[in-house]
Amino acid sequence: MANKYLTKLGRKADSTENGRAFEYAIANSYYTFLKNKGINVIVIKDDAYQQTKSCFEIQHEKAQESFVRAAINTIETLTILEPGLVSEKDKDDILKIRIAKDAEGIAGDVRDIIFSRDNIRPKWELGFSAKNNHEAVKHSRLSMSIDFGNIWLNHPCSQSYFNEIQPIFNLLNNYKQNNPSIRWNQIPNKFSEIYVPVLKAFKKELIRLNAEHNDVPQALLSYLIGKYPFYKIIKDDDCNLVVVKAFNLMGKLNKPINGLKPKAKAEKIKLPSRIIEFDFKRNSETTLLMILDEGWQISFRIHSADGALTNSLKFDIQLIGNPPILFTQHLFNIDENN
Repeated sequence: MANKYLTKLGRKADSTENGRAFEYAIANSYYTFLKNKGINVIVIKDDAYQQTKSCFEIQHEKAQESFVRAAINTIETLTILEPGLVSEKDKDDILKIRIAKDAEGIAGDVRDIIFSRDNIRPKWELGFSAKNNHEAVKHSRLSMSIDFGNIWLNHPCSQSYFNEIQPIFNLLNNYKQNNPSIRWNQIPNKFSEIYVPVLKAFKKELIRLNAEHNDVPQALLSYLIGKYPFYKIIKDDDCNLVVVKAFNLMGKLNKPINGLKPKAKAEKIKLPSRIIEFDFKRNSETTLLMILDEGWQISFRIHSADGALTNSLKFDIQLIGNPPILFTQHLFNIDENN
């Protein structure tokens, strides 16, 4: 469910504004909580922070309260799991909170809010990925100019793949040239002539890459969930929940620091080593499902809604299956005043 309140500007906030507002609520709520506990903590108020603050400030007051309530509801869980949030070595050990820059996400870091203690050795760092009413891990695109194999897996796509998709994107270009204002919902037979053949070509190429390179499963998951361990915080308004998941890759989360041990355990999780099945979702012309070992499952759904026609196709990629040992906690986020 999208934010049901109009912003102070009299319009609905878009998904990017809502996501950044949630990031600000988390950073600010943790700062306030830790400061009140006497922790030596600062927030880095750079351009990235100011952007999230602006997105928060345009929200309706009820929406702001919902973001803050969701953030506060995670604090007890995460301070139990991560003693580094509250454990100081000495007066020079300052906990820094910062909002990640967009460029970091492009470079493969999915973390939105980063906590660090730079004046201790070894340096300690912790990241949260904030999701407002969705769990999509990537919104990657396919096009004639995008080599998804090279970008995602560090293994280039073949010329055969580009030859296969070229007629499809030529068709899109023809539609655009004939009607520059055409929208996706005006394209005839878009499922059978565009979505399905592009997905078939994508599937075929990914299977080929997997057959030629034994690191494709691990590289794919690393691309989707990032190269750093992190906690995912999902605000789910439909279910009045906040969900915390610990992507404890390489066992780098949930560690003792400054002599203080975690009070709860988040198990180390493994990346997959093989693709078990990869095919179309039953009765679907827009979605591929992939099953891998170690409990991972991925959904690749092409979506364009009724937006303006472009010369690329956008994915909504979601992890629909996680390793069973992945730490997951559901927290109620009910507004007691309603």
